[in-house]
Amino acid sequence: MVTRRLAELLLDAAARRWPVELRDDLRREWRAELHVLATDRRRLRMLRFAASLALHRTDGPLAGRRPVRGPIGRTAAALLLAPLGAVAIVVISAIVMNVVVGQFLLTAVGWWTQAQLPLWTAMTAGLAVVLARFAARWGRRSALTGPLRTALGIMLPVGVVIVGIEYAMSVEGLVRATPGLLGWLTFLTLVLWGAAALAGRGRVRAAWWFGIVGALVAADLAVVLTVVNQFPADPGTIVDGMPQYDTVDRVSAPLWILATWTDWSFGLPRPTPWEIFLITDVVVTEAVLYLAITPYALAYVISAGRSARVEPDAALPPRESIA
Repeated sequence: MVTRRLAELLLDAAARRWPVELRDDLRREWRAELHVLATDRRRLRMLRFAASLALHRTDGPLAGRRPVRGPIGRTAAALLLAPLGAVAIVVISAIVMNVVVGQFLLTAVGWWTQAQLPLWTAMTAGLAVVLARFAARWGRRSALTGPLRTALGIMLPVGVVIVGIEYAMSVEGLVRATPGLLGWLTFLTLVLWGAAALAGRGRVRAAWWFGIVGALVAADLAVVLTVVNQFPADPGTIVDGMPQYDTVDRVSAPLWILATWTDWSFGLPRPTPWEIFLITDVVVTEAVLYLAITPYALAYVISAGRSARVEPDAALPPRESIA
């Protein structure tokens, strides 16, 4: 089943390179051949057949001008390089934040420590919006078809990049962050799937609202899972009036992602300054990465969904069956 779906994806990418008036006939012919190979359980031959069509250059008077390397190459470049761009945004924002704090705020104001996270967050968010504008353009020319394929195409490279970064930083840090990362990757994939599906139905505004709210919930869920895995809620045994280990009260869990980005509890009694310190100490890098990645992921899937809705194939009159 997986082999058949992969072959169909390659055939769809190959058909998109041909003129609109030829695509339906080509798809029918190719899928008929694919059905024969699948029936005979010739999986390797099936993949080779689909890959040869996807990689073959469509020369000739009836062929489109775009080679297959155009849409497939652009899609691969966008999906593989965008996570690295998000990581670069986080690093650049951290460097600029350190320069601003160290050169201007450190000796000028007494609240310079409270300014670090808001500055890092603001610069990351600003650069992430710039990356999202490029991602929207890439999404309009995506070779991926279908909301789920588009969402998975976005999140698989993201998962590889984040896990690689966590592993490079420390194995202990990767183990600590694993519950949150798995929750974020899974939930955000579902959110992107839903946003792409809404955009494909023409409900673009609903897609953005669903995506933004869902992505915020996904990031908060990831932070909550990481913190809960790291700190207990009950202080346990108290000796001489002091708890024997650090705790974080769960009552403020919905605010943890915002507290991580702003270093602030918004005037509420929870989380306390010490709890905010504990939370940011274990999850601040991941939280800022979530902020850098989410805008471009949403922009890409929504743009791809809108483009699929206006695909020229949909405007063609129905053809009579050759059967």
